[in-house]
Amino acid sequence: MYAKTPIELGALVRQRRRALGRTQQAVADEVGVSRQWIVRLEAGRATLELGLVMRALGVLGLTMEINDPAAPRRAMFPGSPIDLDEVLAAVRRNT
Repeated sequence: MYAKTPIELGALVRQRRRALGRTQQAVADEVGVSRQWIVRLEAGRATLELGLVMRALGVLGLTMEINDPAAPRRAMFPGSPIDLDEVLAAVRRNT
């Protein structure tokens, strides 16, 4: 999953919650927020508290990864393990 905007992140959260068969209220109870807060998260509201967003992601079994496109890429040598997530991220950045 990949999100570049709060709206895309909200859509991914909604998709994951539904895939898990969880209600907004059940997720809200576990995160410790109101159902309306979950509604705002899923709608992509950009002003939500980051700590609570991270907690909601954790409740849904999601993690956040930060990539620095300016960072030098790790050299790949024959025989070294290949990080498929890294390869896919590089492809997405170049398309």
